[in-house]
Amino acid sequence: MVDNKAIFERIKQENRNALLEHESKEVLKNIGIKIPPSRLVQTEIEAIQSANEFGYPVVMKLMSTQVLHKTDVGAVVIGLKTEEEVRNTFVDFMKRFENVKISGVLVEKMVKSGLELIIGTNIDPTFGPVILFGVGGVLVEAIKDVVFRMCPTTKEQALIAINEIKARVLLEGFRGMPRVDKDELADIIVKLSELAWENRDYISEMDINPIISNEDGLFPVDARIIMK
Repeated sequence: MVDNKAIFERIKQENRNALLEHESKEVLKNIGIKIPPSRLVQTEIEAIQSANEFGYPVVMKLMSTQVLHKTDVGAVVIGLKTEEEVRNTFVDFMKRFENVKISGVLVEKMVKSGLELIIGTNIDPTFGPVILFGVGGVLVEAIKDVVFRMCPTTKEQALIAINEIKARVLLEGFRGMPRVDKDELADIIVKLSELAWENRDYISEMDINPIISNEDGLFPVDARIIMK
């Protein structure tokens, strides 16, 4: 397994307080968490090649340290189904954000819809790194249906936590939705808790929100890591 400390050291040396999304997903991939096929590209040709390789539809996201709330400024475009749409989106990004320092554009295979969950970590003043799990997506703030465990957690503790959320019925295949693979979900919780614990000198907080559960498995669609 790849050591992520080199990534955190580089971010620190660049005086940045957060990883960009593609960097956060690289960290997750390094600890064995499956992420959707994606690539950071620099040209429209690379964007089209990547989209053709991954298969349509794809999502495109602008990666810049100066654009952290991408959705708010139209720096995320979903459901792109053709080469022309990919090309036009790339050109549009370059035109609208010409005065911004751009690291590249993330082209990512679009994940099918499903149940949106959240897994995150932060630093508790008393207990140190803690991990949370619950209902995610845009409803996370409204519903606030999350449970906490101290880091690092065990798989047994993670499985218990999964069954403690109020909306646990949603995990069982509610109204025809596919059942959530609790075993895989628990593995992700354990891996993230170990990452937070082992890198507690670097990481302030992490969010995978949403992590989408569908018939194909569990997929982190967005990921954020904030440095100390």
